[in-house]
Amino acid sequence: MDQFADIQFKWTFRNYQQDVLDNAQKHLKDGRIHIVAAPGSGKTVLGLELICRQKKPALVLSPSVTIRQQWGERFAECYLPDGEQTEKYVSYSLKQPKLITSVTYQALHAAFTKTAVEEEADDDSFDSEEAQDFSEFELLDAVKKAGIATVCLDEAHHLKSEWQKALEKFISLLGNEVCVIALTATPPYDSTPQEWARYTTLCGEIDEEIFVPQLVAQKTLCPHQDFIYFNYPTEKETQTLSAYKEKAKQCTEVILQSGVLANALQASGVGTASEQAQETLYDHLSDFAALVCAVKHSGAPVSPSLEKLVFEGKKPPVYSIKTAEKAFQFIIDNPDIFTQEISDALRENLSREALIEKRKVQLCSTDKIDRMLLASTGKLESINKIVESEIACAGEELRMLILTDFIKKDMMKLVGTQEEIHALGTVPVFESIRRAHGENTKIALLSGNLVILPVRAVSAAVAVAARENVSCSVRAIGETSHKEVIFGGSNKNKVKIITEVFQQGEINILVGTKSLLGEGWDSPNINSLILASFVGSFMLSNQMRGRAIRIDKNKPEKVSNIWHLATVDPTDEQADANTVPGNDFATMQRRFACFQAPAYSSDTIESGMDRLDIIRPPFNAEGIARINEQMLTLASDRTNTVNRWNGTVKNNARTEIEEVSEIPATVQPAQAVYKNKINAVILAVVLVLALIVTFTAGVLGGIIGIVIAALAGFAMVKTVSVVTKNASPEKTVQTLANCVLRALKQTGAVESDRAGVRITKSAKGDSIFCSLSNASAREKKVFADAVSQMLSPIDDPRYLLIATKQPGNAAKRNYVQSFACPAVLAANKETAAVLAQQLRQSGSKFELVFTRNEAGRKELFQCRKYSYINANGKTVKNKKTVV
Repeated sequence: MDQFADIQFKWTFRNYQQDVLDNAQKHLKDGRIHIVAAPGSGKTVLGLELICRQKKPALVLSPSVTIRQQWGERFAECYLPDGEQTEKYVSYSLKQPKLITSVTYQALHAAFTKTAVEEEADDDSFDSEEAQDFSEFELLDAVKKAGIATVCLDEAHHLKSEWQKALEKFISLLGNEVCVIALTATPPYDSTPQEWARYTTLCGEIDEEIFVPQLVAQKTLCPHQDFIYFNYPTEKETQTLSAYKEKAKQCTEVILQSGVLANALQASGVGTASEQAQETLYDHLSDFAALVCAVKHSGAPVSPSLEKLVFEGKKPPVYSIKTAEKAFQFIIDNPDIFTQEISDALRENLSREALIEKRKVQLCSTDKIDRMLLASTGKLESINKIVESEIACAGEELRMLILTDFIKKDMMKLVGTQEEIHALGTVPVFESIRRAHGENTKIALLSGNLVILPVRAVSAAVAVAARENVSCSVRAIGETSHKEVIFGGSNKNKVKIITEVFQQGEINILVGTKSLLGEGWDSPNINSLILASFVGSFMLSNQMRGRAIRIDKNKPEKVSNIWHLATVDPTDEQADANTVPGNDFATMQRRFACFQAPAYSSDTIESGMDRLDIIRPPFNAEGIARINEQMLTLASDRTNTVNRWNGTVKNNARTEIEEVSEIPATVQPAQAVYKNKINAVILAVVLVLALIVTFTAGVLGGIIGIVIAALAGFAMVKTVSVVTKNASPEKTVQTLANCVLRALKQTGAVESDRAGVRITKSAKGDSIFCSLSNASAREKKVFADAVSQMLSPIDDPRYLLIATKQPGNAAKRNYVQSFACPAVLAANKETAAVLAQQLRQSGSKFELVFTRNEAGRKELFQCRKYSYINANGKTVKNKKTVV
């Protein structure tokens, strides 16, 4: 029975929403659909439509009361006739389920464990759960009685560990008939492999993604750009860094001179010719390279033959403290290779000097030092520089939001003074800006237990509070032109009041905490955002970023600047010349892998840090100053930001996002192409000579000539075919990628009939871009992962694909041309064989080799040693780009 038969969506779905809905049934074959939808994409509407199409009552789970309520509000707005009572269809209580029951994960956990939800108002939270007692409540009975057969998980990445355990058990008890709809704007991409596996077990693999560029193309989000402003640590912070690194350097030298590393190398036995020793070496080649480099630095002798093996015939790398850190970690983690005695002795040495924590060697930095740099008060100066530039460009039109982690109310004593500010937080940031720009702009502070407004905004706030029947009082703050305002009621009251005052223009800059304003809060007029938050994950970064990119109906020309702050480590002697020194920037690089926006100087829209193409060496003080100045200049030109978006997505309602594999042009061994061309020439000469013999010799000679000509012609056609398919690196990638796609289609991993391989080349010619078009987001990712695994250095695949002149004859194998079989096709021999067959049909003879036995391990060793892909040593990177 269709209980949603009379309920229809009142409007027209956007193109990208309709595309997801058209593919939904295909994804729901396993009873789960997992959709990633950028903020502002209408994922709640998508969820409601999917619920309606399941035709049975649904349970919707959300991370907060605010989002819980939004489900009912959106259902009434988009599905119910005007005047129809929402309460007839929607319930917010598990004890009174209806057609749609919308509750929080916290409430489900309490009901499942038969405990109570205590009402507790966090000083800095936007909302709080109502008190409920589930001690006598039978959750499963209530759910089954209500006929609930659909469970919708909204932002499931928010789950606390105990909530997730309860949810997993709850869904399993509902049985196989339950349909799970998972929706999120921010998957936990930066989680551990174990956490990701658990997340996808609950939600399913990602089936569809709605990306930010698609929303900008349809004017659902505004044009925007990311900028990074760099700072150096304060003098005190730098002294802390230098002191630690000097201690680590001295201790490391003592350990090296003790001979423990030379003893460890000898104990490993890798210098011997035994098969086991060689396999151990190639299982840990980069680690042994670090160990040998450190041993050489200590002055101990290393055999030339071992050097040649570990450095693969190349020049040994320059020793650094990072080399020692890697070598030490290797020895401690592998007592089976180096003996328990040596491993334990090294760990004890490092422990005495506090250079190891939780079995992690820390010679270059510690978690505490990393946190110090992330929260460096040097970032206050960066914020002031950004504020100065944004005020100059936008003036009274500026609506800036600055998000931090902590309130730091105890630092209120600094406000109105000139005392040193030594921390980050709402109060320190507010005071720093007030001192520098207090007369040039209207700055306010909004947090759970502290609100500060400029004097001229107080009357507006009091007026709004009176209209909303919210009590308030005002308190002076020293001799400053700001007042502290105390509102009655919940945090939701003060947020609503200050948001309205902000939108009226009585505030230009609002400083707040991410917990109060980072998610679930909306103010469409924000046109500049500074992320001064350093606690949290990619998910929080993406949610906070979403505050600034929503459209403003009152200002359709809105363009937003999003500012990220990064601390440079001036003591980092190990930094690659092409990398900004310090872990702060490295963390930011990983997060940027999921942000899509235009490149600074070309009409391309892609994910990753490469699009910020003014971040280039040298990364010394002068270089960093140059980058910062260029960032401010670019940010001041919002017209350029609009033009960059329009250059790619303007009037393009069907913008497609592809998962692109960036492959080095050295993916193809030049000698193989040369050899094939030579063979083709030789065969052509033989063919010509055979034809001459045919027409000039007698009958017998003519017959012999015809036979030779036929054989040579057949061989030449095959050789020319191979040459044509591998005449250039692009052709080689095209051939291999087509084989992968056909194998994925044949095994059912890609189902889209129109899916095809797209090959392009970088402007410099040093990279080839390979992607799948006309396919779902999930299929694109499966394909990109398969291509990158096949064309990256061979590590430890389940199956190998090795070129051969004679299948079945190991002596005829050409290990130079060998590849890892992608994991998606390597689950069993049958699917792996499909790829091997496709490669053979492309004109190349490839043999499939299983590596999980003794013979296979020997072949794996040979492939690692001789494969040209391993010799290149370049891993294929994936990124998302607009086409």
